[in-house]
Amino acid sequence: MISDIRFAGASAAPKSSVATAPKQQQVASDRVETQSRPAQEFRLADVLSATAAEAKSLAPKLADHVEGEVLVKLKPGMNFSGQSDFAGDYGGEVAERIKMNGTMLQNFNGDLMRITLPEGMTTAEAIVAMGKDERVEYAVTNDRISIPETREVPLSPEQMGEAGQQGNQPNEGPQNLPKDLSPKLWGLHNTGQEGGKVDSDIDAPEAWAITTGNRNNIIAVIDTGGDYNHKTLASNVWTNPEDGTHGFNAITGKNDPMDDHYHGTHCWGTIAGNGTDGVYGVNHTASVMPIKFLSNNGGGTLADAIKGIVFATDHGARLTSNSWGGGPFNQALKDAFASSPALHLIAAGNDGKDNDASPTYPGSYDLGNIVAVAASDRNDRLASFSNYGKTSVDLSAPGVAIYSTVTGGKYKNLDGTSMATPHVSGVAGLIVAQYPGITNEEIKARLMNAVDDVPSFHGKMITGGRLNAAKALAPDFGAPGTPGSFGVSEAKAGRVQLGWVASGDDGAEGGAAARYEIRYSDRPIAVGEPAEGEVSFDQASVANGARPGAPGTQESVAVDVPLSGSEKTYYFALRSTDKVGKASEVVTTSAVVPAAQLAFDGNAEGSFTSSSWAQVDDNGRKVWTDSPNGDYANSSDTAVTSKSVSLAGLSGAKLIFDAKYATEAKYDTVKAEVSSDGGKTWNAEATYSGSSDWKQQSVDLGKYDGKNIQFRFRLTSDGSVSGDGFSFANAVIAGGK
Repeated sequence: MISDIRFAGASAAPKSSVATAPKQQQVASDRVETQSRPAQEFRLADVLSATAAEAKSLAPKLADHVEGEVLVKLKPGMNFSGQSDFAGDYGGEVAERIKMNGTMLQNFNGDLMRITLPEGMTTAEAIVAMGKDERVEYAVTNDRISIPETREVPLSPEQMGEAGQQGNQPNEGPQNLPKDLSPKLWGLHNTGQEGGKVDSDIDAPEAWAITTGNRNNIIAVIDTGGDYNHKTLASNVWTNPEDGTHGFNAITGKNDPMDDHYHGTHCWGTIAGNGTDGVYGVNHTASVMPIKFLSNNGGGTLADAIKGIVFATDHGARLTSNSWGGGPFNQALKDAFASSPALHLIAAGNDGKDNDASPTYPGSYDLGNIVAVAASDRNDRLASFSNYGKTSVDLSAPGVAIYSTVTGGKYKNLDGTSMATPHVSGVAGLIVAQYPGITNEEIKARLMNAVDDVPSFHGKMITGGRLNAAKALAPDFGAPGTPGSFGVSEAKAGRVQLGWVASGDDGAEGGAAARYEIRYSDRPIAVGEPAEGEVSFDQASVANGARPGAPGTQESVAVDVPLSGSEKTYYFALRSTDKVGKASEVVTTSAVVPAAQLAFDGNAEGSFTSSSWAQVDDNGRKVWTDSPNGDYANSSDTAVTSKSVSLAGLSGAKLIFDAKYATEAKYDTVKAEVSSDGGKTWNAEATYSGSSDWKQQSVDLGKYDGKNIQFRFRLTSDGSVSGDGFSFANAVIAGGK
């Protein structure tokens, strides 16, 4: 960013297109009118000239978008005439005002404009220039969006048969099994048909013994629309009480969402097929609102996606099902999802990649009202095409050879996370039918904490499991009992072994709880409000937990703690939670951790030097950062360098540190570099780019054993788009003797 360019004394300009979004402002209770033009004369030619280099850097990095357009959110208080004046200042026109209402307007804190630019002005030029205008919250591209690639799967000879009765599964509890349930619907009821693994399904008949849904809550399917005349869907379509129509077409602006593709219709059938031809949805009865923003070729725009979210929200949708995505981070789309009070179920993507390392949006937005869904097959294997992510994908659901409705009154088998997502949307629909008034947090907790554990999914998604409708619907009678005999069995440098006795859910004598939450800190962890010198449970660092065993089971887990050159006390806290998120009482313990054999302790005074990096306070601990006064600058090349370190007598030396970072992925990097010749040459040993919350990192320094070294963290950035940067703490070098 060219930091000396501001209009009318603006103090800071939000980032225009960055992996780390500007913080959302507090919602004002009243909207006020503000001055529509900058106080000083606006000279567009001067602005474009001053920002030309940054725009040139940004242009090739922009994802596929509608060139000649930009989406702009102005700061609160701009009336419509002010919006038009703003567009006119840039020679453009307000092509569309995406108007929000009610709760969404309050949460979004303004309106969004789609501005068409004058001939000769590029989208990159507009984004950079507008991003420095004091009136602008942000300016972003109107990205092109598409359906993740799905594959039609031919029906097997067995599937070509008629729908018919499926057998009960052993030890599955009460079932409401329709006599004509098609055996093609293995994701609902898997008895081993087609070589599948018995019970690798969502236990739909067991869930239907509790509820089959109702029409009291609206489920919006934001996609290619829906064939609301299909005999398997027509009875479950939402009807607009205002005009008798059945949804919304964001492309045309009219209230006719008829599907001219088939993708949205297929998703709808999984959510709420009425059983015609044996094709049942997860809900037999529902109120489905089809919304069309994707055309007959499966493509659409981000602006139309946002209009779909707005329509769904304005017309009372409790849930939205979103089997689309793949574009880059976009602040406007993130804000639209965040501002809607609905719960959004979103496909993780079909690229077979790790979303932790390479996010796929919108499923990778870190929002509490989003559930990201991977796809699994009839043998509880992660689908080969499915994206995954230990911290960014929530759970899996059936998504291979899924039989459902398509346009023209027909049916097809399709593969994709697009097919997995409607299973989760459907179960969320059953939950809101059974538990009116339930919150988003409670729905999400039921979905995630009631999965069937699949060991091969551990490390691939947050829950490590596959959707189970029956467990998600089961009644809850209270919080889990308090874990017993919590204590330390062993403490050594860098690692503490904890042990306790499992209690049960719904009190001490119930079945197993859903999961454990473990925290640690070098300060006491308060049970309740922390006093001075203490931290709360949520403020303490997160340790990996274990899945609870049956009541009375002896549990054990090892917690890695930062290495230190001196003896140090660490504090630990534990609680168990159930499938609806209810938590037991917190129990605590502590351990004196012996000193480690360190060659370097970064917490010691004088360990690092830098002319631009600095130490700052982060929730009570000192951390080094490349940008102590805000976001790092464009075209940066800065470093923080350690003092000289002797690795004499060490073998297998490692640099270990805690870090968080937020840089423009691929373009702005922080490298851990090492010199063994007094700083004359530096070797990059690790590279960090993109975004990550606080996490322990390790860099192998074994090649330098026995040498004197220095190491440094070096930030380099290109000419456009910046972020919060790189921060680290607790840097040590340790190794064996």
